[in-house]
Amino acid sequence: MVERPLLALPKPNKVSPTSKQPPREKVPGISAGRQTQRLGPKFDRLSQVLPDPTRLAELRDDPSAIVPERALVFEVTGTLTDFYRSVNSIPGLEFLGEEEDEIIADEDFVVVERGEPKTAKAVPIRFYFTIPDTEALRELVRLWELFKAQQPLGHGKSEWKKVFEHLADVRPWGPKDRLSEETIANWKYRIDTSHDEPVRFEVEFWYRDQQERRLSVERAFSIELERLGGTRIDRAEIIPIRYHAVLVEVPANVIQELVTHPDIGLAKFDNIMILRPQSVVGEPTVDSDVELEAIAGPTTVEEQTPPIAALFDGLPMSGHDFLSGRLEIDDPDDFSSEYGRASEQRHGTAMASLILHGDLNAPPSTVRHPLYVRPVMTPQPSGFGRRDEFMPPDRLGIDLMWRAFRRMMEGEDGNPPSAPTVRIVNLSLGDTTRRFAGVMSPWARLIDHLAWEYGLLILISAGNVCDPLSLPDVMIWRAFEESAAEERQEQMLRNLLAQRANRRLFSPSEAINSLTIGACHDDNVVPNSAALMAVTPYVSCHLPNPSSALGLGFHRAVKPELLFPGGREQVQSRYSHAPIEVTPVGSPVRFFGIKAAAPSESGQTNFVNLHNGTSVATALATHSATQVFESLKNMPSDQVHPAIDDRFSAVILKTLLVHAARWDDQTTDLLRSLVNPSNFLHHEHVKAELTRMFGYGCADMQRVLDCTAKRATLVGWGMIRDKEVDQYRVPMPAELEGIRGFRAATITIAWLTPVNLKHRMYRMAKLEGGAGSDKKFSLGVENAKVQPSHHAVARGTVFHRRWEGEDAVAFADGGDLVFNVSCKAAAGELDDTIPYGVALSLEVGQDVSVAVYEKVKEKIEEQIRSRLRAGVPVTS
Repeated sequence: MVERPLLALPKPNKVSPTSKQPPREKVPGISAGRQTQRLGPKFDRLSQVLPDPTRLAELRDDPSAIVPERALVFEVTGTLTDFYRSVNSIPGLEFLGEEEDEIIADEDFVVVERGEPKTAKAVPIRFYFTIPDTEALRELVRLWELFKAQQPLGHGKSEWKKVFEHLADVRPWGPKDRLSEETIANWKYRIDTSHDEPVRFEVEFWYRDQQERRLSVERAFSIELERLGGTRIDRAEIIPIRYHAVLVEVPANVIQELVTHPDIGLAKFDNIMILRPQSVVGEPTVDSDVELEAIAGPTTVEEQTPPIAALFDGLPMSGHDFLSGRLEIDDPDDFSSEYGRASEQRHGTAMASLILHGDLNAPPSTVRHPLYVRPVMTPQPSGFGRRDEFMPPDRLGIDLMWRAFRRMMEGEDGNPPSAPTVRIVNLSLGDTTRRFAGVMSPWARLIDHLAWEYGLLILISAGNVCDPLSLPDVMIWRAFEESAAEERQEQMLRNLLAQRANRRLFSPSEAINSLTIGACHDDNVVPNSAALMAVTPYVSCHLPNPSSALGLGFHRAVKPELLFPGGREQVQSRYSHAPIEVTPVGSPVRFFGIKAAAPSESGQTNFVNLHNGTSVATALATHSATQVFESLKNMPSDQVHPAIDDRFSAVILKTLLVHAARWDDQTTDLLRSLVNPSNFLHHEHVKAELTRMFGYGCADMQRVLDCTAKRATLVGWGMIRDKEVDQYRVPMPAELEGIRGFRAATITIAWLTPVNLKHRMYRMAKLEGGAGSDKKFSLGVENAKVQPSHHAVARGTVFHRRWEGEDAVAFADGGDLVFNVSCKAAAGELDDTIPYGVALSLEVGQDVSVAVYEKVKEKIEEQIRSRLRAGVPVTS
């Protein structure tokens, strides 16, 4: 086999950005976006409502950065399209940002009843309006009261009437906002199942910039808490993300009173932003009679090098044959003492095994580097005498994670950092009580800060949704079980799409600097039957498992970005006749899954088992990232072949993981037909639904680990500032000019961005890729149809696009493929320099007799030697 390593892109040229921006593609019914404007005296309409129009009024979808004394809640009913249009008619009430014309309204907010979408039923959506001062706030509430009473608003205020027509309520922030319906439902369940047991929950305060004010708020709250018979369990202040919270416990009767009368008690405490259930972070297993398999582990351990990957999880069984000598366990909290027996070390053992070795049913692919492990979970009672691994019940999970990252990268209590060489962090866990609903969770904000601050690639599992999936058209389970596999697949997908609003991402997987991993329906197990009352729901291995949480992400960005194998999951029903609901068959099982090390009751060290879910998929993604890192380090390094700069490891790995992903043509066609059977929906709506399921697609890591004669992949890296453009020129094989045949170019750019917590757009740096003077890249290629829309791609921290064509064309740009990487500020002024990685793949079909890899390699090396002779640097 011929080894064809990745090629290095030459250093880009800094070029002047063009002042002419490409035209935007409009979505019917959405007006063009408007630049954010500061208010001035000329805006008479607003000045009649706001006493001081020189200060900016802001409308947000996230309350975390607003000022509570000047906070109004706008509860929207009807269509978002009309609401945006009416808001844009009032200068200064615009959303902070310029991408609102890219939003397709309503499909995220459909009500599902009995499995069917009820689009006629409006769903209130909350936005938060921070107003210059309390006098203006009272005036706006007064106008709302006049509107409700059908009274005239007064001269010059007709535009406000247009806004109010799309609102269900306008009110100052209050008890209704501090206590969500989800929290009330959670507490009702706790009361019904735990009766008189005390209830723990989290209290998030409005963040005050002065520490003395924060302490004063907490003291006042403690007095009220003590009066109610409650106690404070834990507290946290995380200044970089403006987070201030306490974990408390109160008697059940206090919760019952809050549930019955949510407008009294703690919910009226003005300094509280929100009350929410305690985060539940962990992954319970199912009772199983699966007999563990014993196999021989690796016989040798490579010479030790510093770890480049970290696992924050449960405690692995360090003496297991597949883990022995390969772990660096750092346990400052002594969580290991909480484990009563080896068999409780399930999750951490499986994740560590997968990161180090991959799927044990696949060909061997053990990585050389050891794995840094920080235990963050301990065994907790989970019913029926079982103990499963969760974050400690007496800790705020976000604070534990904050401390763990800082200890690893900076050190703690005067000690040096415990693993400063780490560049990849695996988080195969999520908060089951907090599903993403448009607003960034504090934990996601923390992940974004940590990734930027320390230059880390953080891989997070999307979450496993174990809620029942209703199949209203199935009357008899056996008929569904015996139906054709393709028919069963279509029926499952139709119902999954109809109930997608209930299958959202788990916090913190909405974080924008991380990569979120979903589980595709794939493994290396030979089909061997099914569990009781269970079926395999899908034929295609490119679909996400039914339990894999779905996107989209923040501001409708691509999430989860990638799908990795999570087992060919089966679903089962408890009932043989309607109403039929299916739930995933959990792990461990014998019929499907990814093989990994497992502890045993007897403490034997050579047992393995099958596991499934997004945790497994994330561990496999971390394994792949480590493989790519080691492959890059093995590349020849000299003047002509520059070595990878370690400062860019995270963004390069992030780039290459996504670069390996594609949508499957056949599966895409199937899903498109189910999303839009009557061809009624706009194409952007259809692509959004496909992106919700696929992200960027399943990752085929061989596409970046090994080039072929017909495919060359080049990788580069650099630093870029606001309004800068880096231009890359890749010389094309002369033999490609003027010949007909399939060719494709794929460009991926990934970066880390600082975030602006006080700006609605949040992400401060937006990078994009595009062609040079020839929009067809000298190849005659056009945008590929089977990929996410360019709108969704523009909203995260990854740009990934593919172009395809077959036409014979003459070269442009001097025979080079020219593409640009541009940067612009997206959430306020951007002073930081942004690190990014970039990958370009050029490939041709079998009908094109051009050895692309060798030809491009020769021309690149010739270009670099020419630069060296001229004294020009060859690396970024």
